[in-house]
Amino acid sequence: MKNIPFKKKLLFAFAPLLCLFLLVEMSVRAAGSIDCLPVEPQAGDWKTMIGDPDLLWKLEPNTIFKTNNDTTRINAVGLRDSLLPTQKKRSGEIRVLLTGDSSIYGWGVRDHETYAVFLEKELKKRFQKSVEVINMGVPGYSTEQSIRLLDKVGWSYNPDLVIISNIFSDCNIDAFQDRQAFLLTRPNPSTTEKLLQQSRLYCAAKMHWVYYQATLNQNPNRVLMPGIPTGANAAVRLEELNETLALSRVPIPQYLENLDIIQKKAQKRGAQILLAPLAQEWDVGIWNVPMPKPTKDHVLPWFPYRDAQKKWAKEHNIPIISFPDVFASYKGEPNQLFIDNMHPSRTGTLIMAQAIADFLEKNPSYLTTHQ
Repeated sequence: MKNIPFKKKLLFAFAPLLCLFLLVEMSVRAAGSIDCLPVEPQAGDWKTMIGDPDLLWKLEPNTIFKTNNDTTRINAVGLRDSLLPTQKKRSGEIRVLLTGDSSIYGWGVRDHETYAVFLEKELKKRFQKSVEVINMGVPGYSTEQSIRLLDKVGWSYNPDLVIISNIFSDCNIDAFQDRQAFLLTRPNPSTTEKLLQQSRLYCAAKMHWVYYQATLNQNPNRVLMPGIPTGANAAVRLEELNETLALSRVPIPQYLENLDIIQKKAQKRGAQILLAPLAQEWDVGIWNVPMPKPTKDHVLPWFPYRDAQKKWAKEHNIPIISFPDVFASYKGEPNQLFIDNMHPSRTGTLIMAQAIADFLEKNPSYLTTHQ
């Protein structure tokens, strides 16, 4: 009997598998399988927020909501600020942008008690100039999101100074990492991926996995939103530190890349930047979380971010105003500085504003307008 050529053997071996694949593919198509589509972020029960494929989430524009018998107002571009980017700068006016997460936004304090409002008052009083401080803090925002918010809204304000305070949301460990999340909401498929997406069977399997990733560890009905943080305040054993930091929403190498991006975009527009890393209760000796206190064998996950930030700032000649140092030098009761383990109180936001104003008073070249 004549030997069957190897290629024919291979063809005969794969023919049943091909037939099975085609049968399943037709069945999936007949059942009305979904396409490979971008994931639409959903805020679910997260009040004041809406999903946004370019930002993951944002403050809902033109909203007024009640918090603790007070009113919080969000403007037409989704910022806790009254100024809009369509309002042109007046002659000699100086504009300062503040980027960050809920601590910059002003979680738990009234509209007139935010860090941005206090800073604007301090600068107007000390410099006797027209100054607008724009609050670009959004709860949960990392540097990945702040870059996109700057592109979408922030640079339109024509700022003279950008003060970056993003850190806690970058180092947080959640259900997703930001760059991977943006690939779900704004995918950029390769040629091979585009070919695979022609298969409804492939899309059915992929989208099942995608939605699993997007909703893992989330509150009900939230898609690609912060869920239950798994590492926000936990001290990490030194031997596990690198492995843990690699799981952060924005790992340190990406975090430093993002600082580079913001600096270059600011320089291109004639704006200067400062770094102002945020404080946390442990910086003033308070530990109010249901976890063991850090020891010499443990480290809090944002400490390596602070160290990396200092090194980056030194290399790029960018000043740092350290809020941890500012809070640690506070002469009053330390428990007056926070409303919880990380969000500054009215007292906290006021001394943050005073610290920035003190720096700018000593370094007035950072508070000049380029019109």
